[in-house]
Amino acid sequence: MTLSEEREDNQLALPQSAGIGRRMIAFAMDFILLTFVAILILFYLPELLGKQTADEFSRLSGKLIEAFEQPEPDQEHVQRVMMEFSEFSSKIHYEFVVTLVFVAYFFFGEFFFNGKSIGKSTLCIKSNNFRKNGVPLPPGQAVLRSLIKGLSCSFALLGFANFACLLFSKERRSLHDLLSGSNCILAIPNEKGEESKT
Repeated sequence: MTLSEEREDNQLALPQSAGIGRRMIAFAMDFILLTFVAILILFYLPELLGKQTADEFSRLSGKLIEAFEQPEPDQEHVQRVMMEFSEFSSKIHYEFVVTLVFVAYFFFGEFFFNGKSIGKSTLCIKSNNFRKNGVPLPPGQAVLRSLIKGLSCSFALLGFANFACLLFSKERRSLHDLLSGSNCILAIPNEKGEESKT
């Protein structure tokens, strides 16, 4: 084998980075799923916290629905009800619980499914160690990646920063990739059902 052929084989053996379009579609799928989960948490968390909390949630929900059902909603009344609802969600730590679920979802995929969330698995991509291409993330890096990604789903400013890094960084890596030392590669199965490394 010549030196040029050996170099070509080595290049082919390296995992191929996932494109921006594929990554964005995978993330959109995960985000839609997590949005439905967040809605379910909103309805079921008060029930888990006791009858008084569940009754208060029902009362506020009824007021909110009633306010929006008016032909010409009173904006000041709507704002007051929205403020009450916001205070209630803070009291039951809704945002904290939802963020925790988001982080756990991403960590579950990173650690137990070889760097694949449901969206990534559908689009045949996965996370891996950027410094050791093709090697899964160790637990510490997986936790950090999942934490930043989960927080970026809950907080818009961090989400925009994450997206900006993906678009404008030299290696097309998101903020959670840069800080955790990871990237996304293709994970396309071959004829034997094994993942291809190219």
